[in-house]
Amino acid sequence: MTIKSQFRLLIAVIIVAPLLCVVFIPFYHYYSSPGRILLQGYKQARELEGLDISENDWDIIHNVLRHMPPDVEAALIVRSVVMISTISDLKEKTVLGEHQLWDVIKSTSSEYFYQFETPPIGTKGNKILIISRVSRNKDKTRKFNDLVMVILISICTFIAICIIAISQIFKTIFSSITILEQQMQKIAGGDLNVKINTKQSVGRSNEITSISNSLEKMRESLHESQDRRSRFIMGISHDLRTPVAVIKGYTEAISDGVMNSPEEVKDALKIIGTKTGQLENMIDTLINYVKLDSHNWRENLVLEPIEPFLSEFAKTAESTGTIFKRNVKTSVKISPEIKIPMNKMLVQRAVENIYSNALRYTKDNDTITITAEENDRNILISIADTGYGIDEKDVDHIFDLFYRGTASRHEEGMGIGLSVVKNIMDIHGWTINVKSKKNKGTEFLITIPK
Repeated sequence: MTIKSQFRLLIAVIIVAPLLCVVFIPFYHYYSSPGRILLQGYKQARELEGLDISENDWDIIHNVLRHMPPDVEAALIVRSVVMISTISDLKEKTVLGEHQLWDVIKSTSSEYFYQFETPPIGTKGNKILIISRVSRNKDKTRKFNDLVMVILISICTFIAICIIAISQIFKTIFSSITILEQQMQKIAGGDLNVKINTKQSVGRSNEITSISNSLEKMRESLHESQDRRSRFIMGISHDLRTPVAVIKGYTEAISDGVMNSPEEVKDALKIIGTKTGQLENMIDTLINYVKLDSHNWRENLVLEPIEPFLSEFAKTAESTGTIFKRNVKTSVKISPEIKIPMNKMLVQRAVENIYSNALRYTKDNDTITITAEENDRNILISIADTGYGIDEKDVDHIFDLFYRGTASRHEEGMGIGLSVVKNIMDIHGWTINVKSKKNKGTEFLITIPK
């Protein structure tokens, strides 16, 4: 339950509980009053046979009983039979003669005041008598004390409920905040390995739990960024070291006079120039990758018809395949009216990276198949080849930055190409999957939501 809901519930309890107490007290007073018992007995007496009492006379009797004060004990006697009684000394269904009745009254007159009333009914032969009495001593005080006790119990119950509710709410809040504070202090100290507990110890979901979920996602993102930055720096150091070492070696050789003939110097400068160009390309690739890691690209996607773009790419791939002696088959079956939010330059770069890998890891006369089709929900682009394939242990890592599979370790490159492809897919909100079998080929499948 959210904290907001808990406070709403508490406010409802604070409002409703006193109202319930106010309603409960009159009910308690009514159900414990002698008048209620008299009226119940009155209904039973009416059902008895042999009483020649008219409806009008019964109404008169009922009116007398109904107007009796709540703290009065009373008895209804018909033909010397006690029909209804809240007087402990006069038992119901007992027959009392005049002398017996006076004996009872005389023996208790020191404790009670008695009053006698004969209802003005039309039937005189039934001899109806209503006897009522009140205590001479502390009965009113006792009744008052009972009422006060009921009120006190109600108030104490209400206060206890409020205290329990408030304690539970504050326990939920402070427990969640304490746990979150301890974890955030560790993270603020630079320890991104501390997982934020999204299921608090109180075991309930509230706004703080929601904040914890968001902070945990942020922590995971920061941790992933930190790992990616570390891998990025290590990859740059590794890949740039080789051309720098070559340039340094030839420069020292020329400087130390090891290479002193004009032709040797010329060859050395040519190699230095080649490695310098290689370094420049590496740096450009790294800069482009860093740019792709920015979220600004998502804000600049434009609705573009995708069918002309894919048809042009397929046509270019066929021409390139002829030059590299590959059998390239293409099929684009997309409605020309469909438009997709995209950056054409980035998508062009992604599909060309995949296609260049297909050219690189196939041999002469192998087949590369490019297809694009649609269903009700998605556009599916497939780039498949019958080349060397990817080792099973490498498939799950081919999109990792600087990762180079077994087959690519003898090739030039930094292991960035497919990472760039994955970043471009993420920027567009598309998905890319790969299926591959060693020595049978590889398929990259791009899924674009309509």
